[in-house]
Amino acid sequence: MDEIKKLSEELAKDVTGKASDAKKAVETKAAAAKKTVAKKASATKAAATKKATTTKKAAEKKATTVKKAAATKATAAKKTATKKATTAKKTVAKKVTEAVSAPKVNVNLQFADKDLKLADIIKKVQTAEKNGKKYDIYLKPEEYKAYYVVDGKAGAVDL
Repeated sequence: MDEIKKLSEELAKDVTGKASDAKKAVETKAAAAKKTVAKKASATKAAATKKATTTKKAAEKKATTVKKAAATKATAAKKTATKKATTAKKTVAKKVTEAVSAPKVNVNLQFADKDLKLADIIKKVQTAEKNGKKYDIYLKPEEYKAYYVVDGKAGAVDL
């Protein structure tokens, strides 16, 4: 019986050792698997961070491009407006200069002891035919009339 006991003890030790070895092997494999999962999680997190950074940079670049385009358009519009304003100022200044420097002329029509101002005759024709673009006026003092053609329409007024 002693032999059986010894064999049982040896077997128990052997089984315990093998169980312990198996347990250690499982723990080692579990630790390795845990490290692999951690590495994969870290790599996935790094890839996600990199993608987010890239997307953010692209969005910032696009926003900068849009801002630059808007600034360029605004500058061009401002230049155009300034150019138009300058041209308008020059035109107005030229017209004012011409108006100031142009001599004032008064023409009077004298006949049969009468003295008529040409400006008064023009006003009478313009009153008779308003909004005309072209006025042709013909004076006939002997008839005491001013005949006119305004944009193709003929008429007459008394002097």
